[in-house]
This record gives sequence, C-alpha cells and structure tokens, in this order.
Amino acid sequence: MSSAWNKTLYLQEQEAFVSGHGGTTSREVIYVIMPNICSIFLTTTTVGLLGRVINKNIRVLLEFILIIIPSILCCTILSEYLITICCAMMAISIVNILVRINTSTVSNSGIKSVCSRRPFITNFRALGNIITAICILAVDFHIFPRKFAKTEVYGYSLMDTGVGLFVLMNALVAPEAKDFTPTARIGFIHTISKNIKYSARSSIPLLILGFGRSVAIEVLGYQKHVTEYGVHWNFFITLAFVKLFTSSITSTINSRYSLLSGIWILGMHEYILSTKGLKEWVLSDTPRNDFVSANREGIISVPGYVGLYLIGVAISRLIHSTYRNSQAQNSLQNKYRTLNIKLFGYEFDVGYNKSMILCIKLSLISAQTCAATLFCDSYFRVSRRLANAGYCMWILTIGGMISTLLLLIEIICDILSYATTDVECTEKKAMHKSSVKHKQESVSDKCEYSYSIEIFEAVNYNGLVFFLSSNLLTGVINMLVRTLYVNQLRALEILIAYMAINIFLVLLLYRKQVQIKL
Repeated sequence: MSSAWNKTLYLQEQEAFVSGHGGTTSREVIYVIMPNICSIFLTTTTVGLLGRVINKNIRVLLEFILIIIPSILCCTILSEYLITICCAMMAISIVNILVRINTSTVSNSGIKSVCSRRPFITNFRALGNIITAICILAVDFHIFPRKFAKTEVYGYSLMDTGVGLFVLMNALVAPEAKDFTPTARIGFIHTISKNIKYSARSSIPLLILGFGRSVAIEVLGYQKHVTEYGVHWNFFITLAFVKLFTSSITSTINSRYSLLSGIWILGMHEYILSTKGLKEWVLSDTPRNDFVSANREGIISVPGYVGLYLIGVAISRLIHSTYRNSQAQNSLQNKYRTLNIKLFGYEFDVGYNKSMILCIKLSLISAQTCAATLFCDSYFRVSRRLANAGYCMWILTIGGMISTLLLLIEIICDILSYATTDVECTEKKAMHKSSVKHKQESVSDKCEYSYSIEIFEAVNYNGLVFFLSSNLLTGVINMLVRTLYVNQLRALEILIAYMAINIFLVLLLYRKQVQIKL
C-alpha cells in the first residue's frame, strides 16, 4: 500500500514538474539553438582538416563529441553561457579554416559531391530531430531549465518548437514541392480519390503508433502532460491527420498555390479561434467529458499545422526552383556567375552562385515571418496549444533563421573546398580534358566536395525510427530511474548514454542501408 502510494505521489510530482510553465523570451530560444549551428560549422571545418588521417568510425565519434554532447550541455548545465560557447566554437572554426588554407589540401574523407542533394536541408532536419530527442528526456531532470519546457498557455520556449519544426521539416522534403508541371492534371476526380486513399493508408501506421502510445501510457501508469495535446491525443496522431489533410488539399489544389492556401487556412483558423470562443474553451479548465473535449488541444491545433505545412511546401518549392536551372552544372567554376556593378564612378565585379541567392531569399523570408510573429504576438499572442497564427509564424521564423545559417555554412564550405583544391587535382582535370565525358565527371567528383555529417545522414535516413526509439528509451528510463532525484553528473551520464544508443541504432541501419518507413 505504501509502495503504491509512493508511486502515485511520484507520478503527481513528475506531472507537476513538466506542467504550468510560462516559457522564456524569443531571444533566449534563438540563443540556445545557435550553439548547435556553430557546432555544425566547427565539425565541418574539423573533419575537413583531419579527414585524411582518421577513419570513418573515429570521424563519427568526433561528430558525436562536437555536435551531440554540446547540444546536451547547452540545453542543460551550460544554458547560461551560450554566447561564450558560440564565440569559442566560431574562433576554433576560423583557426581550422586558416590552417586548411595554409596547407592547401582537400580531404576526401566524409565529403560528398556538391552535385548531391543540398546538405543544409539534411542538416536542418537532423538537427531538429536531435534537439527534440534530447529535450524529451532532459525535461524530466532538474538540470533542464524550466524556461525551456513547454508553455502552458502562451509564450515561447525551446520545447514548443519541436512539433512545429517537425511539420516544417516534413514539408521541406514533400514530393508535391517538386511538382513543377505547367499543365492541368489529368483525371481530376481520380487523382483526388487516389491521393486520399494513399494518404489514408500511409497515415494508418502513425495512428497505430499514436493510439498504441496512449494505451501503453494508461497501462503502465506513465506520467502525461494533459494540456500538451489532450488525454488520448499525441504527436503521432497530429502527424497522421496533418498528412491526411495536406495530401487531400495538394491533390485538389496545385502545390504552386500552397503559399496562398497556407496563409488562408492560418487566417481562418485564427479568425475562428478569436471569434467563436474556441480559444477560451481550449485554454479553460472545463471538464474533459468526451473524446472531443478530452483532446481539444490536439483537435483544434490540426488546422494550424496544416497551414504551416503548406507554407513550408511553398518554401521548399522556392528552394527547388532556385536550383532547378543549374542541376546540369557540375563544377564550382561553372556554378559561379559574375555581376558587374558600377558605383560612384567605380566599376567592379561580384561573384555569386545559386546558393548565395537562395541564402538572401531565405533571410528575407525569415525577416518577414519575424515581423508577422511580432504582429500576431501583439494581437493574438503565441500559443503552442492552439497552433495559432502567431505560433506558426514563430516556427517559420526559427526555421528560416536555421536554414539560412546552415546554407551560409554550406556556402563557406563550398568556397573553402574550391579555394583549397590542390594543384594535383587541377592538373588531373587538365590531363583528362580531352578524354571521354564520364572520365571528366569522375575527376570533377574527386575534386569538388561538400561536407556531409554521417550522423545527420543516418538520422534522416530513418527519421521516424529515431524519434520512436527516443520516445521508447525515454519511457524506459523514466520507469527505471527516478529522474527528479538524480544529481547533475548522473543526469548528464544518462543523457549522453541515451543519445549514444539512439545514434548507434540509426547509424547501424544507415550503414547496412536498411530503411524502415512507417
């Protein structure tokens, strides 16, 4: 009886520990994300410098030390020293660049051709997954600042960005974003029914995971944050319904209109929330008597995530259209163009490429969504529970900022790779100039590289598996360890071991080329 009472009391303490928080400022959320971006820059420059003298296993260990461990530390015990950490990482990265320029060598290890898919999208998606995985366990320990925990009503926090960024990340790699077909679709009704059936079938595994998680929580007596999604609702169910609705919309309306569709849905969602009393109902303490009232947060937030997804598709279309006309260009020299500028009687040339143009576009999008966030925050506030317009604009601001900085890192690495290409490589190109085409492409691929982080590739290769394993391990750890009473050092050890297991699992699947699609 005493043991059961103690377990019930501890469960109540856990629920209280993760509930009722007001978040922090938007600036602090950006500050805690910045070291993760700086760690990617540090890793790419370090691997580029040491690539020839380390094997792939040592390189993965180096990636874990330079990316995963700093992410854990910055979310926990070093959360008050974020600016100092960023400055230190940038300083070391600059030293790596200077050393590499002086040695003038290009490394083949851990680097892929610049003609492959854009590394900044890979890094963005993996980084979002990794930060989310760290936070869902770290929040149960005292070393995780409460200001980063999910907000109860309104406000900004690190954990609030998780589900929003996940929806945005899915939109960036959505197949409909690559649809540039100029002609109308043939078989309109047939296409709609086919896409709805396909999306319904693909949503079933997510629904099974979602309701299976709810049943497991009830059976095992695991703590739950009711105001996060509701009593039975959770992240997987939200993803399933977003997938179902967005597939239906994009099969009815061409994806070129996804921006207008997304803005219209967010506008109508905010209008209904504000004028029909839904906002007050969702945020109130009214009884949860039936399925709808019990899961009002999850149900009401779906339109917001659908609108966010469609705007994400529009951003993805912008990215693909920027590179669309330059896919056949294989060399960095051909990718760069020159702009002639005349200013105050002086004339000079400025070199640029598609990535630089895209970087400017993404920064402008981020600035526009930031202005929209401030406007929405003034009139409607920002609420994760509602997934209202302010929240969606905030997610687009964060996503735009991260993608802009990651693309800037990619541009720097491309320039560095081109600038440090050794003479031997240049001579090989000249020797093969008169040879057959495939030999020229072979030499080009050996000489032109863009950094690829294997841990990120592995996480993206089985993204949902990584997230599912993180949730399962979080549950197991919480059942075996009383996280509220764990000291600081022990908590860090658990978090590092937990992330090591998650990374090892997806890395093993990636190297075996086993992809599990749910």
